[in-house]
Formats: sequence, structure tokens, C-alpha cells
Amino acid sequence: MKRILVPFGALLVACAPQFDDDVSRITVARILAVRSEPAEAAPGTALSFSAFIALPDGTSAATPSWEFCTAPKPPTENNAVASACLVAAALEPVGHGTSIQAQIPFDACSLFGPDTPPGALRPRDPDVTGGYYQPLRVDLNNAAPTFHLQRVLCPLGQAPSEIASLFGLSYVPNQNPHLAQLVARQDGQLLALDQIQSGTRVELEASWSADDAETYPYFDRSQQALLNQREAMSVAWYVSAGKLATPSSGRSETDSALTANNEFTAPSTLGSTKLWIVLRDSRGGVDFAAYNLGILR
Repeated sequence: MKRILVPFGALLVACAPQFDDDVSRITVARILAVRSEPAEAAPGTALSFSAFIALPDGTSAATPSWEFCTAPKPPTENNAVASACLVAAALEPVGHGTSIQAQIPFDACSLFGPDTPPGALRPRDPDVTGGYYQPLRVDLNNAAPTFHLQRVLCPLGQAPSEIASLFGLSYVPNQNPHLAQLVARQDGQLLALDQIQSGTRVELEASWSADDAETYPYFDRSQQALLNQREAMSVAWYVSAGKLATPSSGRSETDSALTANNEFTAPSTLGSTKLWIVLRDSRGGVDFAAYNLGILR
């Protein structure tokens, strides 16, 4: 079963393998996210891509391989990417390594955006943030592939020329958010990450700055007007042991709070437990961090 990573605006596709019925439990090497720098760019732009790989103790991962999918999704398919993206004929190799440099294909806005595509296909509709995405496949070991959807800066489609012109002048490409230092509390008191008692419950708090939840213009087709919208923010949580109350938490577009919280129940096993967190904004921006939690008697 394949696992697909997509921006928060389209949500995480529920095709992830189940690990003891807990999607937040990491027991094998696994790609949790892909970050591009910059987060959004026009076709032909060279980007830096980094894979965030979770490695439980005693495991290792082979070098990831990266391929752009060149197959637009037919209207008869409802997955995040076309099924053809699983076939070698529709893949363009772009590199190997945990981090690579790759150029967004020049035809991304016609294959996956508002420009007229080849063949009998219709232009793609944008997501709820007005965005378009180029699929990038990442393969690790012998696991099913992961698909990162890279946000592509395309012209505004299906809009009056004066609105399209104003959009082009006012739109600022998305920037990646940045995670602040993780905070742990127990009974309302700050707790060091290496001082967690086994079997106890700890509140974890991830945070970001006000600048990370950017405001951007988008075209509202029902009103035929440009409106401003604030990014939603989402945090995905993963552990190698213990239990998380929820696999994800975050803030909606209308919630100005700058934190996402979770509750962690420490395992009975003493030693180090790994924690991984992934911050996503609703336009495809990503940041991530890994921590070692010290579990004491």
C-alpha cells in the first residue's frame, strides 16, 4: 500500500501503512516528509530537496532515489497522483541521496496546472489555497514509494485578465515555516526532554512564529474576486515507543495561535525514545525536527 505526502491544504492521504494500528509509531525506516527550498517556485527553477527519514534504533536506510512524475492525473482517478506515477515510463529520474538538487520541469503548469495540457485532458483545478503541484516520487529501501507534491508557481487560471494581472503583482511565493524548540510540561511545569518518568503523561508543545503563518491572495471563483487568506498550520507527530494522543494537531486558517499540542505517554522501557515532528503550512511549506526523549525510572 503506498504512502503519499501532500500539503496540509489537501491533507495527508490516508494510504500510510499501519504500524500496530498506530500511524504515529515508527518501527522501520520511513520517509516522513520532504522539504524543498524554496517552498514554491516557477517551472524551470532549481530547488534543493531534503528527505526527513525516521530511523528507529538498530535500523538503517538505503540512499533514497528521486523521480518526477510526468503523468497528469485523469479525471477518472481520485488519488493525489495518477496511477501512472507508479510506472517507470512516467518517471524522470533526478537524483539519489538524502538531499538533492533538481529543476522543476518546464511543463509543470501544463501537466499539473492551469495551462492547457496535451491530449484530451482539461487543465487542473487549484487546491483550496489556489495552488498547483508537481508530483515527486521518492523511493527508500524496498518500501512502497512516497510522493511529495511540490507547489509550482503558475499563472492564475480561469480569471478575468485584470484580476490575473493584479494577482501576479501581489502574490508572494510561499516560504517554509520554522519550528521553534519543542517544549515539554508535566502538571503545568516545564520538564526537560531527558527527564521523563516511565509510564507518565507529558504535554508536548510545538510552536512557530507569527510570520510563518503567511497571508496570501487567492482567487474566489464564486465572488470573482481576489481575497486574502491566512495559512493553516499542521504538526504531524511520530515516536519509536510510547503513545501519542493524536497523530496530528494544528491550527486552522482563522486560528491565530502559534502552537500545536499533543500528549505523550512514556513507555515502561527505560532509555532513549525517538520523537519526530513535521510542521506543514497549507501551501506546501515544511519544517521538521527529531528529538531523543530520555525515559527514567
